[in-house]
Amino acid sequence: MDIRVELNDKQLKAYELLTDHTNGITEVLYGGGARGGKSWLGCLWQILNRMTMPGSVGFIARREFSRLTDTTMVTFFEVLADLGLTNYGYYRTAPSAGQPGNSYFFPNGSMIYFRYIDWDPQDPNYDRFGSYSLTDMFLDEAQEIDEKPVSVLRGRFSLLRGKNLDGTEWVTIPKAMYSCNPKRNWIYNDFVKPDREGKLAKFRAFIKALPKDNPYLEPAYLENLMRSDKVTVQRLVYGNFEYDDDPAALFDYDALRDLFHNEHIEEVGGKSCSADLAMKGHDHFVAGSWTGNVCRIKIDKDYSTGREIETDLKNLLIRDAIPRSLTIVDADGMGAYLESYLEGIKEFHGGDRPLDPRYANKRAECYFKLAELVNGRKIRVICTEDQRERIIDELGALKQAHLDNDVGKLDVIKKDEWKKLLGGKSPDYADMLMMAMTFRRSKATPGAQISVQVRRTE
Repeated sequence: MDIRVELNDKQLKAYELLTDHTNGITEVLYGGGARGGKSWLGCLWQILNRMTMPGSVGFIARREFSRLTDTTMVTFFEVLADLGLTNYGYYRTAPSAGQPGNSYFFPNGSMIYFRYIDWDPQDPNYDRFGSYSLTDMFLDEAQEIDEKPVSVLRGRFSLLRGKNLDGTEWVTIPKAMYSCNPKRNWIYNDFVKPDREGKLAKFRAFIKALPKDNPYLEPAYLENLMRSDKVTVQRLVYGNFEYDDDPAALFDYDALRDLFHNEHIEEVGGKSCSADLAMKGHDHFVAGSWTGNVCRIKIDKDYSTGREIETDLKNLLIRDAIPRSLTIVDADGMGAYLESYLEGIKEFHGGDRPLDPRYANKRAECYFKLAELVNGRKIRVICTEDQRERIIDELGALKQAHLDNDVGKLDVIKKDEWKKLLGGKSPDYADMLMMAMTFRRSKATPGAQISVQVRRTE
């Protein structure tokens, strides 16, 4: 059977990576924008793999079953039609005669599972995928899928050799394709950011595909997309992963970029200091010297002993004439120790009661205050380029917690969840900036007092 397929340049590059069994590439992230031919390419790759590797098993999935059936599977059958294979093989909805349901079967003994992989509280470890034996997989809109099931499925690549119809053997290596639109989660930490920094793992590849890469895209679609809001345009037209469409995002990306260029904020006003402490081998020791709403990062160390932290911070306070009463350090681990040596400094306890009762705790109150100043371009940070990118990463990943609860108190996500979004890194720079908001908070006011008198009409 002779099959001819036309691919655009980006699709061809991805397809070559996926079908080369000698390149060592086992994971390919493809996408970044709307209508870049992501789903079409993933389905094509799966179909051709099944046809050329008899007895192989593919896996196509999305997070939600309705989106799997309404979008990805529709594309799958469109690709079959484009290849002239409408009646090639069959799809079985329900299990029968030992064959699983929601699967497509090919005449040569190959098959493809269609599955949704949303989190199930009755199966928190995704054990339902433990018995699969797969050759490869395509996860459509992978940014919607949690990292854990992806890791579980990677461990199911065991069917990697088989017999061709002529008796020869086919051999492949594990391959996974993930299509995506921009989102700051595991795809950003594992692929996008390392690729930008030249640190992408050798077994991974990222192909950025945008609407302009699709020669068949209707101009009217792109024109209409360009009329969307700023975040949507940046994400789906330009493939900008730093713009977050999550309504729970606390910081505006453009405001974060401006944070380091707000020259209209002058170094005038009172002196203060905030420091995120870390003993040797744990996170960073970061200290900021503040003049008004301008912060200069004066200390940034990977490894420090307790005595080094004490000496460095004491020298900073003397050098920059910062009162100890306007110096705040985190109380977890080092704070209590340091306070006994630098009498008069303040400890930060994130779980303390806030000044404003609208917030869940002091930590939430200070982060919302920091977001208010950053988004309002009322604060400035002077630091190195590396520190700048780290601050943008940390604050850009912070989310508001319990967004759907309109009667609860305002809060931010827990640090463990935040660190997961940061690829395991601790938000040391963000915490340093946040703690400085202790001196910038204000008590809630009762608002206007209204007296209402009601009398009966005679």
